[in-house]
Formats: sequence, C-alpha cells, structure tokens
Amino acid sequence: MATDNSPPRIKLIVTIGVITIVTLAGLNLVLNSYYAMMSDEAQTAKRSAPVALEEHQKAEQAALTGAKMPIDQAMAQLAKGNREGLVTPQQSDDLGPMTGWSKLPKHAPEPIVGAAGPEAGDAGAEAADGGAAAADGGALAADGGAAPLATDAGAPAKGGDAGAAPHAPAADAGAHH
Repeated sequence: MATDNSPPRIKLIVTIGVITIVTLAGLNLVLNSYYAMMSDEAQTAKRSAPVALEEHQKAEQAALTGAKMPIDQAMAQLAKGNREGLVTPQQSDDLGPMTGWSKLPKHAPEPIVGAAGPEAGDAGAEAADGGAAAADGGALAADGGAAPLATDAGAPAKGGDAGAAPHAPAADAGAHH
C-alpha cells in the first residue's frame, strides 16, 4: 500500500484563501454601492414632480373641454334631465340566440305572417269553457303513461295548420360558421 509522505502545499492553500477573501470583500463593496445608488434614485424619483402624469392630465382636460360638447355643458344638460333622442329602446334583430350553439345549430324561427296575438279584450282570460277542456282531470292515458300525451311533438298538423306559415330554414343566420 502506497502512502503520500510529501509536505502539505501551504503556500497554495494560503493563496487561494486570500484570493477568496479579497473577491468576497470586493463583491460586498460593489453590491452595497449599487444598492445605495438604486435606493437614492428611487427616493429622488418619488420626491420629484410627476411630469408625465401632469402632462397626461392636461391632455385629458383639453380633450374634455375641446370636445363636440364640452364636459361642463354635458354635465349641466344631464343635471336638467333633457337628453332627448340619444338612445331609444329597439327590439334586436339578432337571431344568434335563437339559432343556438354552432356545433349543434337550430334553424332560426321565421316570423309568423298574419298571426294575431291575444285579442284586445282577452287580457289573458281563461278559455270560454272555464278551463274544463281537459275533462279527464289530468288523468293518464289508457296505456298508463307509456305513450306521450302530445304525439305530434311539434310536427305540422295534418290537414290545416290554422294559418301559420310553414317553417322554412333561414338563409344563413350565422350559426354555420
């Protein structure tokens, strides 16, 4: 078995130690001075006048006073309550909600031509028979409820359709994009 009997290299160990200590001391001085410089700049920026903010506020004020109707007049008119003709409610022509999801589209409903709403004197009154049209009192069908009571499920009635226009698909209501 071989052993090393040479003396330790003390000069190399001391040199590496001194270089390490000098490097750490130098980095400490550099980083402390950088931190002090950045802190001073931040404090100076906080104490100085906000030039950019003041310029922005001046530009906003100029835009408000130089508009089609200056802000003072608009505020006075709004306080009086006279704002005729600005916005009037209108029914939407958008059929997007009626056509549904684009992955499972439905055809947009066509307006019913010649269909009348409730009569003027009706006001939501019940039928003339007093609601006795369902004489069975809501009882199930003879088959115990196996077949649906309304078997047409929205299909057009055979014979006449009481004057309603047939359902035709819309040209392109935007659901097929």
